[in-house]
Amino acid sequence: MKAKPPAPDSAPPLHRSVARRLGDEIASGGLAVGAVLPSEHALAEAFGVSRHTIRAALRHLAALGLIDQRQGAATRVLARHPPALYTQSMRSLNELQQYALDTRFEIHTIRDVLLDEEEAALIHADANTRWIQLVGRRRAPATGAMICHTTVYVHARFEGLLADVREATGPIYALVEARSGEEVKEAMQEITAGALPRAGARALARRQGEHALRFVRRYLDAAGQTMVCSANWHPAQNFVYCTRIQKLGP
Repeated sequence: MKAKPPAPDSAPPLHRSVARRLGDEIASGGLAVGAVLPSEHALAEAFGVSRHTIRAALRHLAALGLIDQRQGAATRVLARHPPALYTQSMRSLNELQQYALDTRFEIHTIRDVLLDEEEAALIHADANTRWIQLVGRRRAPATGAMICHTTVYVHARFEGLLADVREATGPIYALVEARSGEEVKEAMQEITAGALPRAGARALARRQGEHALRFVRRYLDAAGQTMVCSANWHPAQNFVYCTRIQKLGP
């Protein structure tokens, strides 16, 4: 009986091959950090592929943190090599404040909202109450890599404290606390796994529905009422959350 020849290795998807070649050009410096990539049409002609394939290749490079894609803006090179996994470890409000200082919150929209039922359940507040909503994304300044998509809710009584919030540094809860004189007594954090929503996918140049972790933090006053609440979507592929657990007693 004649033996069958070994099956050839399956070729990678076409968009991965294009992404690899573009990645090699970025790594070699042919496309420098900060450079604007050619248009999708120009890239499609250069590689002899469809624009659909180019879009998929660019999404892959964006997911690796090599390029920055924004709707209506030019696509730019962010880094020559994929950034390492973003690792977050917090045991106190001080460490949470340091995390905010070490990253940058880019606020895209600020608006008044009346909470719907889903938002009210998230914040632990009453539906149809007025809050200030800030939406944006958080970056690592050293690399420019996008860390998470963030939505912050601030109680309407603090509205007058947020005039320069786009230029402020540090966490929003600390700004509210310092300017209002109302102390944050504790923070509650909930971590859930889910599918990256459309808004998060668009902001982070990722695929809608991919695996993600949602961190919800509620900052409470002395009466246990929410002053500020943040909801942060982290793509699971590039994020690690570490917790140190110490043994108590002898």
